[in-house]
Amino acid sequence: MYNLMEVELSFIDGNSSLYLYEQLYRILKEKICRGEFKANHKIPSEYELSKTYKINRHTVRKAIEKMRNEGFIYTIKGKGTFVSVNKISYKVSKKTRFTESILNLGFNPDAKILESYEIYPEKIISKKLGIEPSRKIIVLEILRYVDNIPFCYTKSFLDSERFKDINKHIKGFFSLYQIFESIYNIQPVRLSSEFEVTLPDSYEMKVLGISNKTPLLVVKSLSADFKQIPIEYCITKFRGDICSIYLDFQNKGGDNHKENPKTRNLDCIHLTLNSKSI
Repeated sequence: MYNLMEVELSFIDGNSSLYLYEQLYRILKEKICRGEFKANHKIPSEYELSKTYKINRHTVRKAIEKMRNEGFIYTIKGKGTFVSVNKISYKVSKKTRFTESILNLGFNPDAKILESYEIYPEKIISKKLGIEPSRKIIVLEILRYVDNIPFCYTKSFLDSERFKDINKHIKGFFSLYQIFESIYNIQPVRLSSEFEVTLPDSYEMKVLGISNKTPLLVVKSLSADFKQIPIEYCITKFRGDICSIYLDFQNKGGDNHKENPKTRNLDCIHLTLNSKSI
C-alpha cells in the first residue's frame, strides 16, 4: 500500500521548492511506512503537528486532507484521526453473512439497531419484495462495526406481515441473519446485488464518522428463502476509505472458507476506490 521510495523528508525546510503541506504529507507518510504510526492508532492532532513543525494549522489541514484522500488515514468525529489498515476485503456471494465474513477475516464484528419503524413502501421496494404498495414494511436501520470502527450503514426492508414480531427479537441485536435462521427457520440466499458509488449525506457522515469527501460503496441486495420468495431488500453503504468489495460468483468454499487475496482467480471481481474515484 505504501511506497517508501516516495518519502525521504524528516523535517520541514522553509527553503525547499516543495510546498510546506507537501513536506508534512511526506513526513507523516514516512512515519506510517516505517511503522512509527501504527494501523488504527491515533496520529497527533492538528494543533500538535502545527506546534511540532512550526507551521500554521491551515497547512497541517491540507496535508491531513491529502493523506485522508489517499486512504492513509481516516477520521472519526469527536475522537481524532487514525492510521488506516489495508482495506478490509468484504466478500459478497450468494450466502454472505456479515458476522461470519468479518470473523473469517480475523476482525471483531458488531452491530446495533439505530431505528426500527413501519412505512408504506416506495414502488421499487414493494416490487423487489413482491408485495402490494398498500402493504406496510418494516425498516431496520443498522450500523455495523469492525473492531469498534463504524464500517457500514444498512437499511433493511422486510415484509411486516411475515416479520411482524421481529422487534421482539432484535433486543441485544448482533446478527439479523441469525434471527432469520433461529426464529423464522429461514436460511436466506442472495438473489441479486447492484453496485453504486456515492458520497455521504449529513446523516451518513454522522453515523459513520466520516467527512463529506469519503466515498461510499453502495450494495443493493435482494435475498430470498429456499422457495425463492423474497424476504429482504437491503441497501448497505460501506466506507470506501477502509473497505473494498470482493464478488465471489461461485461462492467457493462457502463463507467459512478463508480466502487469500493474492490467489483469487477470474471467478471474482474486486472493487475498491478512494475519494478521487468520484
